[in-house]
Amino acid sequence: MERWKGTNKKERERKKELLLKKKAIFLFFFLPLIGIVVLFFILSTVNRSYIKTKVEDLVKDQLRSTAEILKANISHFLSENYPADDIFDLYSGEENIYYMALLDEKKNILGWKSQFEGYLPLSQKTIQEKESWIIDSPAGKIFNFFSSFSAPDQKTYHIYLGYSLVNLEEMIAHSRRNFLILFAVIGGIGIIFFLGIYQIQAHYLKKEKETEKEKREKERFREISAFTSGIAHEIKNPLNSLALLLELLQKKSPQEIRENVSQGRTEVQKISRVIDLFSSSLKPMNLHKERFVLKDLIEDIGESLRRERSSSSVDMHYSEDKKIVMNADKGLISQAFLNLLRNSLDATEKGTIRIRAKEHRKKVLITFTDSGRGMSNEEKSHIFEPFYSHKKEGMGIGLYLTKKIIEAHQGRITFDSRIGQGTTFTIQVPGG
Repeated sequence: MERWKGTNKKERERKKELLLKKKAIFLFFFLPLIGIVVLFFILSTVNRSYIKTKVEDLVKDQLRSTAEILKANISHFLSENYPADDIFDLYSGEENIYYMALLDEKKNILGWKSQFEGYLPLSQKTIQEKESWIIDSPAGKIFNFFSSFSAPDQKTYHIYLGYSLVNLEEMIAHSRRNFLILFAVIGGIGIIFFLGIYQIQAHYLKKEKETEKEKREKERFREISAFTSGIAHEIKNPLNSLALLLELLQKKSPQEIRENVSQGRTEVQKISRVIDLFSSSLKPMNLHKERFVLKDLIEDIGESLRRERSSSSVDMHYSEDKKIVMNADKGLISQAFLNLLRNSLDATEKGTIRIRAKEHRKKVLITFTDSGRGMSNEEKSHIFEPFYSHKKEGMGIGLYLTKKIIEAHQGRITFDSRIGQGTTFTIQVPGG
């Protein structure tokens, strides 16, 4: 039941974290991006509308000026009794004027010219309401202008002009294309920018979470350390007394029970060793750095292991790109390497353990590769936890202390292991 509760709690925390992540993406990415897109569209629409209005005003002014010139010329030609159609023939070369017409005071057409091949788009209703207006046509938008004037014969005439807005439409279409290109560029930059902000924010939150977790772990570690140190001290004193008592008893006991007393003394020493290991795992690392040659250290460790395991059929081979001199706590580094090599020897019945070292960007990289049985997923998930071991005689302290030693040197340790294919530990420490 407790396990089920724990699973539900983890599931709730995972869902909560996922919801917060989605919320962060929305707040720091989609919301600003949508805002910029909307603002950009509004500005673009306002800009195109402004351009269109300004151009229409310019066209209207131009047509008004053109109409004034035509009025004066038409008045002159009418006084000379020129036919209206002949008058408009003189202006047929104007490219942007699509049609023009002369109307009498009753708005009857006297003469006209049109590029619409015999079609004059003129509405009596429209010219009674407006001076200028825009119509859609097969040639695009046409700006219409209607104005009245008096001729020398004292009669009232009306002039009707149609001006092509093709250039305006091309300009707006060009503006729209430029907008789309600019929008694509700004959109791409915006996406990269907001993704960068989101990544920075996510990295910051992750670091903050890790810092908070590390702070809680340190506080918990201090409490456990203080508690266990007191317990270890209280247990060690009776154990030492018991060990001395058993040693004295072994000397004075009869031969038939001496072996049992010796076994009891061995078990007491084992308990004492467990307590020592436990205490050492909780103590903070005080580094005493010195310079030493890595190859010499590896050779000393290899010689020690050969004496310790003389019957082992596993060879150890060390290689390096060049002579590497490390600046570290030699005793602690030696203990870390010794723990790794002992684990490799325990996992390898026969074959070779290869140790490779190189310098890379002011760091020393050292790999320990064995050809042993490898680790299961269960072992991988607990490998650096204290007091976790799959070996009968193991106490599960070695790799925990190794990781602690490497991290105390501002380094890190990683591993890769596959069942039946061996294991590789990689250590990276500064100070090459």
